[in-house]
Amino acid sequence: MTITQTSSDTLVNDPLSTRVVLEHDALFYPYGYPVRIRSNSRTTLEAAYISWSTYTHRHEDTPLDIRLVLSTSDSPACVEPPTFRSQGHLLSIVADRENFASLDLNAGFAFGWATEATARNQEYFRQCLLDVMIYPLLEVRHLVTLHAACVIYRSKGILLAGNSGAGKSSLSYACARRGWTFVSDDASAFRRCCPVPTVIGHPQKFRFREPVGQLFPEFRDLKSTLRAYGKPTIEVLTRTIDSIQGTDESHVDAIVFLNRPAYQSGPPLLLPVSYEDAWKRLCFSVWAVQMPAFEERLAALERLLLTVPTFEIQYSELGPAVDLLERAVQDKLF
Repeated sequence: MTITQTSSDTLVNDPLSTRVVLEHDALFYPYGYPVRIRSNSRTTLEAAYISWSTYTHRHEDTPLDIRLVLSTSDSPACVEPPTFRSQGHLLSIVADRENFASLDLNAGFAFGWATEATARNQEYFRQCLLDVMIYPLLEVRHLVTLHAACVIYRSKGILLAGNSGAGKSSLSYACARRGWTFVSDDASAFRRCCPVPTVIGHPQKFRFREPVGQLFPEFRDLKSTLRAYGKPTIEVLTRTIDSIQGTDESHVDAIVFLNRPAYQSGPPLLLPVSYEDAWKRLCFSVWAVQMPAFEERLAALERLLLTVPTFEIQYSELGPAVDLLERAVQDKLF
């Protein structure tokens, strides 16, 4: 039995630990939307600061209510990726019996528990608990998150789409070091109610696979760390790279699907992609949920693909690929 004392000095039977004092309280703005985070530990707010401190308040909305409690435990830190399950308007995130979260997608509310040992592994804590307590709530309200990098050249926003390992980070960085504006290297959140197709990105960092040193000599001495989902990754903060321009939002003027592994030699090619083919490639970005938001997100993706031109770039070398994309903008293909 758990007994807690209320502010009126009344002893209360509290087996569910509902009376834990969440004295650390702050507003953050992931993707520009207000989110209130409360916790019994400053560690939670420090992790939130790393994830979202560069975003400013852009969109008026009722703040999401996020509560995350850290507990003492003799258990080792959790390192396994969580399991996600959903029915109706509820979503659960379970890593183990001491590290988990529950989300009410309708109410914009989430609560979770994690051990202090797990929270000390800040990358895991952010990626597998804190961040994913928030992104699904924003997604069902406002967004469609696409597996695509985003870069801007001559005011044209271009999504570089592809599955994990397609080369989104390396090509977006090659564009950025050429003077393009960097928005995101891996995932772009499409604002589904915006009158002009617009995405929000993560310009704070690049994440590369370890062979990146073979592509870019400036990263040759960097070593990978094990990401929360098991992919060896080199994380580079944008602010540490000279001359990289970044912004966290862009309109979308074209979608370019990357095809590098299957194209080993020869000059790069830019080929048109039909709506039907583009739909097949991108529709898996929309994860299912038993709510109207699922159909709304599919409809938003359909509108996007009917609005902007779609292409596939086949290439083997980064430099010529960037050259080809620049010529496409100059020739007003985008």
